Parts: sequence; C-alpha cells; structure tokens
Amino acid sequence: MNSGQTAPKQSKLPMPKLPKLALLFLGVVVALILAIIIVSVLGSTGKTDTKPYIDIMSRSTEIIRVNDLAKKDLRDADTLALLTTANAALASDQAQFGLYLGSLGQEVKPELLTAYLNNETDKGIETATQNNSLEEAYVTYLKGSLDGYLGALKSTQQNAGPNAKAIITGSIASTEALLAAPQFHP
Repeated sequence: MNSGQTAPKQSKLPMPKLPKLALLFLGVVVALILAIIIVSVLGSTGKTDTKPYIDIMSRSTEIIRVNDLAKKDLRDADTLALLTTANAALASDQAQFGLYLGSLGQEVKPELLTAYLNNETDKGIETATQNNSLEEAYVTYLKGSLDGYLGALKSTQQNAGPNAKAIITGSIASTEALLAAPQFHP
C-alpha cells in the first residue's frame, strides 16, 4: 500500500459461513417466529378441534425423545448435525403449536403428548448401539418418523384455519428441508 492509501474497511461482524441447509433452516425459524406473532395478535375465533394439533405435538415429542436417547452414542458429525437440526425444528414447531392451542384455551399437559411413546424404539437403539450400527438405524428411524410427521401436518393443514395454516406451512417447509438431507439420500 502507498502511504496515501487507507486500508479498506472491514466489517466488525464476521459473516457466518453456514451451509445452505442451515441458512434455509434459519429462514424457516424466522418465518415461524413471525407466524407466532401473527397467531398471538390475531387469536382465534370459534370452536376448533384441537386433537390433530395434539397428535402433531405428540409425534414431535417422541422424535425429540428418541433423538435425545440416540445422541449420546452417535459418532458421525453429519448425523449429529441432522439430529440437532431436527430437534431445533421440532422444538420450534412444538412451541408454536403450544401457543396456538393456548390461544384456543387448550392446556397442553405432558400426558397428552404420549400417544407415540414407543419403548420398543429404545430397545432398537440399544441393540443398534451394541451392533455398531446406530447411525444407520437412527437415520432409518428418523426418516420414517419425519415422513409420518409430515403426513400428519399435511392432513391437518387441509381443515386448519388461517392461523394454524401459517404455522403448519412453516412446519411443513422445515420438515421437507430436513427430509432433503443427504443422509436420507445415499
């Protein structure tokens, strides 16, 4: 550099170098937060059948539970990243559905969210861990569970009101993004 030239200004905030899936997920989370705000502001009128939403929350509760069970023994970094992303997306969905149901006056008690509790899955995780096949077994479990979750979302969306549709649309987008992960398409 010549003595008369100044160095170009550098941003004080470093730009994150995130993979496209993470950026897509971040965009979906922002959209979901906006949906929560809309649901909170607009509320809901009329009597709404809350069972489909409880079903969706129950499905995600079980997926998160199994993820937490498998997490301690998973070794593959990509599979762990998928698990972490799935947990974040499902927890976000649960929070939104919980707020939505709360706006309808429906209390979501933990015992309502046990419909998909399956202790056989725990045994399968344990066996796969002992056989050094946990990554494969977990990815198979997660794909099947997310497919079921996505089906429940799409089914519920058909009869949902506008407030719930906004939440469901975001949940569908994040679930489809998860199902597009390379682990599901070897």
